[in-house]
Parts: sequence; C-alpha cells; structure tokens
Amino acid sequence: MATKLIIDVDTGVDDSKALMLALSRSDVEIVAITCVNGNVDIDNVCRNTLRVLKICDRLDIPVYKGACRSMVGNRKRADAHGSDGQGDLMNPIPVDMSLIQSEHAVNAILRITDENPGEITFIALAPLTHIALALRLDPDFGGKLKEVFIMGGNIEGRGNINLGAEFNFYADPEAAYITLQELKCPVNLLSLEAAEANGQEWEWYDRWVNMDTKKSRFIKAFSSKTSHYSKTLLKHPKYSPYDLLTMATAIDQTVITESVEKWCTVEIGGGHTRGQLVIDWAGKMGNKPNVKIIKKVNTDKAKSYFMSMVM
Repeated sequence: MATKLIIDVDTGVDDSKALMLALSRSDVEIVAITCVNGNVDIDNVCRNTLRVLKICDRLDIPVYKGACRSMVGNRKRADAHGSDGQGDLMNPIPVDMSLIQSEHAVNAILRITDENPGEITFIALAPLTHIALALRLDPDFGGKLKEVFIMGGNIEGRGNINLGAEFNFYADPEAAYITLQELKCPVNLLSLEAAEANGQEWEWYDRWVNMDTKKSRFIKAFSSKTSHYSKTLLKHPKYSPYDLLTMATAIDQTVITESVEKWCTVEIGGGHTRGQLVIDWAGKMGNKPNVKIIKKVNTDKAKSYFMSMVM
C-alpha cells in the first residue's frame, strides 16, 4: 500500500523540490498539501504550491490555506528565497488560486487524520504552527498520526537566523516546543547540520539542474538565487538539500544510515537562543526519548531519488 502523506509547507525553493520528489513517487499518496506562513507570506506559499503541482501535472491534489502568523502573531520570512519565495521567477507559471480549498488547513489536517487513524505520515517542512494548532484543537491528534518527519532545529547550537536557532524553529518557537512535547507518535528530525553534512557536490547539482527536462529547467529557474547565495555568499562546500532530503528519508527510511533517539525540547525565552533545539544528550532529565535525530544518510541513494524526480 502507498504511504499516505500530509505535506505541510511554506513553499519556497526547498519545499518546491521536496514536493516534486513526493509527486514523482508511485509508492506514496499525497492526501493533502497544507500551506503555512514561513519562507514567504501565505498567499505566495499557496501560489508557489500550485505552480509545482501544475508543472508536475498533479493539480488534482487538494491544497489548503492555513495560518498566516506564528502562535504569538509574528511573521518571519527567509529573504534568500526571494520576495515571491521561488527565487523571484521571471515569467512565473500562472495558476488559478480558486483551486485552493475553502476548508482551513488545520481543520483539514484534523479531519483527514480522523478519517485515516494511524495511517497518515505528516511531513513538516515549515514552521510547526499547524501541528501546534491541531494539538490545541484536539489534544489526541498527536496519537492518531502514524509518524512525523520534521525538517528543522539544530543539534550543535549553531543558528542560521539568530545565534542559536534554525529558521523553521525560530519562525515559531512556541509551536516547535508544543510539537516536540505533545506529539505521541514517532517523530523523526533532520536538523540544519545534518542536511548540510549530507549534501551533494556542486558538480553533481549542476548536472542535476541541467538535465534539460521540463522539471529540471523549472528547478534551475527557481533555485538560481538560492544556489548562488549558498555558493558565493555562504561559501557552502556542498548543496544542502534541506527539505528534499527530509522527504527522501520519509519516503524510504533505508536512506537513513545513522540516527539517535533523545529527549528534546525548544528554547522559547532568550533573545540569542530563542527557537534553539535543546537536546538531553546525557539523559540528565531522565525523560523518555521523544525524537529520532537523523545524523547520516546514504547520499548515493538520495541522489538516485533526486535524479529520478526530474525525468
């Protein structure tokens, strides 16, 4: 049976690629895509999601609009993704925004999970606002999911937004805190550092985006700004497939070659460390582990999935 997915996105450059991977797989069933404020404002998130579905000929998948702010009302955005979230695309693909479902994303998440108890794998590629809101509306929600995969957090205290936090957790620290403390299903987390440590060579990336297929041309167009930013300004030695690698581990868990289970929480105070993932590495708290932290992956297997998705 195909794995049933709800994919929660703030569709910018990374989410677009992750969606394209999931859409390329016959062994998964995407039952819903839910859009939340994050990389860019909520309307652009919805618009970008529809662009991805259109290029992949999958506009049959329902897309739901959700929270436009964090749990405490802040709005954060990732400037590296451009003002539209997809690298300021020239001549962007027109989409019909009336395709967005009228039901609120959180209500859809709760309804679909109730209709498929124990069957839904939730892929969280964005700030965790929707999971937190679902838990507030239904405290039992966290026990009804099959499992959750999160792209977010940082395991070395090295932030990419403030001094101590990764963007998705920084954008809604309260939601991240609620999520890790209250989910009752298995939780898998790919951190900022793991995505960067398990990246692909830029030479491989250049071949990937120059395959001269409809999908590779689309990826190249919306990724050019962020790839330049990563190569030139941040001087990353490799392409870091943040959301894309998270999706690969969810689709095929044999991609994961090393992980560790620990009790984790999130710092919701402090200016410099607000949103930082806090891990009880030594078991000092005496709490049962609540997160499987992905540390290493089979990069060759991941590459094969990435290559197949652009054909």
